Amino acid sequence: MLGSGPFCGPIRLPAVPGYEGRLNDVLYYPPQKRPEEGTAVIYFGGDVQDYRENMESHRDNKPYMKWCLEEMSERLSKRFPDCHIVIVRPVRSTTPKLATFMEFVSSDMDHNRMEFKTFSCYDNFVPCNNCGSPEHTPTHHSLQHLERLLQCTSARLRNMPVSQLKPHVQKDATKSSSEITSGGINVDSCSSDMRQNDGLATDSKQPADLKQFDKEQEKIWWREGLQLDRARLILIGFSKGCVVLNQIIYEFHYLKTLTPDDDTMSKLVSRIRDMYWLDGGHAGGKNTWITSRSLLETLTRLGINIHVHVTPYQVNDDRRPWIRKEEKAFCDLLRRLNAPIERTFHFENQLPTLLTHFEVHNVFRPECENDDSPSASATET
Repeated sequence: MLGSGPFCGPIRLPAVPGYEGRLNDVLYYPPQKRPEEGTAVIYFGGDVQDYRENMESHRDNKPYMKWCLEEMSERLSKRFPDCHIVIVRPVRSTTPKLATFMEFVSSDMDHNRMEFKTFSCYDNFVPCNNCGSPEHTPTHHSLQHLERLLQCTSARLRNMPVSQLKPHVQKDATKSSSEITSGGINVDSCSSDMRQNDGLATDSKQPADLKQFDKEQEKIWWREGLQLDRARLILIGFSKGCVVLNQIIYEFHYLKTLTPDDDTMSKLVSRIRDMYWLDGGHAGGKNTWITSRSLLETLTRLGINIHVHVTPYQVNDDRRPWIRKEEKAFCDLLRRLNAPIERTFHFENQLPTLLTHFEVHNVFRPECENDDSPSASATET
């Protein structure tokens, strides 16, 4: 574990309701210090990453335990100490090492379709061919789903008794959204929570020592009036998780160009300040990076700070040469459009390994860090 952490966190929130009945597990870690401006970091992880106990019991994933979701929440909190950390847990297919973000697309597709017993196809995030290569569509209401997740996460945290705000949740509270059927949970349960008083929820039984009680209340200052959907947003995708960021680019274009009169998501979009692609990649033969000029023109007009961090694991993989070509096209076109983009190539002179792939988490430099912080690699702007 990375230090003792704050009084609360990481906090598991199973089956948080999203857009039109979609469910997501969320892992939340509160800020370590009071921020001047409310900011939330939203993280979408990649293959292998899961809850600690699931990785520990998996023969192939156990060596990468240090990158489990609980550890990631603490790592991100150390990189962004004044931010709320929200980790969206992917819904997994039956292939052990393939992470899917199926809940960000329409739920009427078969999200565990296997082709030739080899590839997992992520049809509930984006339609896929038989090799699992994504074919992005203009909209699958990913932004609406994200907004709803943040609203319901906030409501659940505001109304949880203090006794439940523990780093380790009870055993019966660890069921994931993939283990809960739609008939067993009220997917609109956060609606009533959001109508309740935004003040602190407390245990019905007051502690005998009121001074100790006051100290505990002081440690959970972060949840008073918590509204994550109204915070400044930083979106981070790692490896397979970058498909979520790519789909969001499509939806930016859909909202701003194809449906300009629809301003329902304009407030949420305006709050997205930074987007981080951390060594993005997947097993498909194309569409690892967005290369459409019109889509990237829309992204540029939004003024979102774009951060690209790559390692040899993805861009120097001769078995997947399209990743290198698409990543170069993505960055080159954004530079020509004068977008606020920075690109950093980490471990450039090292051989591609899965370890350096994960290590990008330790060497990427958040925008909020001081300019004189040590840099692991050369940065291009």
